[in-house]
Amino acid sequence: MTMAVGVPGLFYMQKIFWAFIGAAIATATIANAINKILCYQRISARKSPDAAKPKSAFFRTHATLAAIIREFSSYSIPLSIKNWHIYLPTAGPVTIIVGYVVLIVVCCFYRLNPKNYLEFEDIGYRSGFIAVCQMPLIILLSSKRNIIGLLTGMGYERLNWLHRWTARCLLFTVIIHLGYWFTEWDKFDYAMIKIKTDKLTQRGITAGAMLGWIVFSSIAPIRKLSYEIFVIQHIISWFGFFVTLYYHIPGENRIWIWLPLGFWAFDRFARAVYMLVANLAALHKNSSGFLSCKATFEPLDDTHTRITIANPPITWQAGQHLFLTCHVLAPFTAHPFTIASLPKDGKIEFVVSAKKGATRKFFKYAKKVWPSLPSVQSSVRGRAVLIDGPYSRIRSMRQFDSIVLIAGSTGATFTVPLMRDVVQQWMGTDSTSHKRTDFLTPAGAVTRHIRFIWVVKKQSTIRWFATQLSSVIRDVEALREQGHDVAVEISIYVTCDETITSGNSHPNGDRTGAHVRVSTSRPESPLDEKKDYTTSIAEVSSSTSATKECCCTRILTDEDAITALCNCASKRQQRDSTSSTSPSLQKSLSSNLVDLDIIILAGRPHIPNIIRKTAELALGEMAVAVCGPPGLVQCTRNAVVGISDDRAVHKGTGAQGIYVHAEVFGYA
Repeated sequence: MTMAVGVPGLFYMQKIFWAFIGAAIATATIANAINKILCYQRISARKSPDAAKPKSAFFRTHATLAAIIREFSSYSIPLSIKNWHIYLPTAGPVTIIVGYVVLIVVCCFYRLNPKNYLEFEDIGYRSGFIAVCQMPLIILLSSKRNIIGLLTGMGYERLNWLHRWTARCLLFTVIIHLGYWFTEWDKFDYAMIKIKTDKLTQRGITAGAMLGWIVFSSIAPIRKLSYEIFVIQHIISWFGFFVTLYYHIPGENRIWIWLPLGFWAFDRFARAVYMLVANLAALHKNSSGFLSCKATFEPLDDTHTRITIANPPITWQAGQHLFLTCHVLAPFTAHPFTIASLPKDGKIEFVVSAKKGATRKFFKYAKKVWPSLPSVQSSVRGRAVLIDGPYSRIRSMRQFDSIVLIAGSTGATFTVPLMRDVVQQWMGTDSTSHKRTDFLTPAGAVTRHIRFIWVVKKQSTIRWFATQLSSVIRDVEALREQGHDVAVEISIYVTCDETITSGNSHPNGDRTGAHVRVSTSRPESPLDEKKDYTTSIAEVSSSTSATKECCCTRILTDEDAITALCNCASKRQQRDSTSSTSPSLQKSLSSNLVDLDIIILAGRPHIPNIIRKTAELALGEMAVAVCGPPGLVQCTRNAVVGISDDRAVHKGTGAQGIYVHAEVFGYA
């Protein structure tokens, strides 16, 4: 339809919408390209002690802008209501969504008067055209093989929240579209007649209702009830929405239906090709049978399973994940798990927490088939599995002067490979993953110092990565003996293990493995105690259930201080003899597990102190990578923001930047 004189046409406003979207993607692409250039320059100049420090005027300006943007976008306000602690959404994503909503509103109402009844029809048409042209963006943001992610350097999982919010914004646009049409019809008591007699209106209402259902069923509490069911109904609902929308919109607008369908089909085709190449045994020399991947399932404790795929047919980088499918145990489900090993290991390894659904079935199967005697472990036969991936993108940790890695429980599957990858580069044993998947990044590492923090509930958890952690310590000691200026500090915080939190047994005991310190900072007065507790809410992973189950929840502000033990035994009854793992057995399990230089502490880490100490010694930009519960992740982000602001990073003080990468537990 034609608009009034001086009012932009409908197709013109669609172009304006995509001009802004294209500009945003182009800006993110340029930022990604600059990061790639920085990485190449730094690692190429790794022999210089300040290789990670910006030198040219352009990169100094870039570092200042990056610091300002990070400080603004990463902070989240913590809220405490009685014993319920939450973080508000971070400013960065909120700003993006607000900007997107403003763009939609401007495109819907530009040069039109929303209060003028005579222009209601024009607004109805305009908002409908703006609604339908959003479809390609929504589908692009949902794709695993993501074109936007490829350009911007972001994995699909880091864009998925934007996919959900753009869909909600689409519903908002549709409500504007429906609202103005119905308001106009209702003025003449014509609304019900249109609904009963006009097929175009009926299709529009049906499409709007289906979109409303898609958005409603995608809300986190509903989505997480059963993620497998959600995915199936989400795809069915999406197809139904597209069909009804196709017959509702005019023919000249159907390009906005075919484009997203094309993007979706390309994503599915690309994923199918990758899966065939990775999983067909005929395409790999060392594989037999039909499928190339066989997985073994090993129970690690009461709630975790180690899944191992020997001789994997693919390569990957530290920090990436795969989708794993085992149709024999959990048919027609695929779950993403972080790869806990490196290509050099010759195996893919996952540590999976048994929740419900497929992960619970994996754990039950592991308990059933895994032999109790090590001598017969070789007889365990692997189950055929399908893999899809690897996925995820992360800036190379090797380009940063110092690194702080923080993990909670199974979050170590993300941080341990990152640490080992850097140490591997120090040793000069370049991973094949960098040759195949990151050809723009040369071998070697700028990094001089790694600080590794792991928060666990029980000492027995340490054995998950005991071999890898001890190997890292030995390799670094060998490098230092050869004169290399590198260092790794590893601290493991135990929060729920009575063998080191009980006042009846000293944690050092007869232990000959790692050093165990039980250090806590006691407030000197009731007022200080209240202040310390309030501060800890904002700085420690308050979301973990350990705060309710464990008594040792105090913050260790100084790892070198040795003070009173957390006396958990006096606060709750000892576990009875029927417990699956007794305290004495836990103590024996943790003995001789890790190297002497790995410190085990009872309590919780003071994240700001750890990051600040590392930042004060960094000669160039440093990185913080965190993986764990939402509370731990966001308190780490807030700590980085606070330290960056206090030290006036790249604002004339000489303090260097702090890059933070966050991975939160859970996929749904």
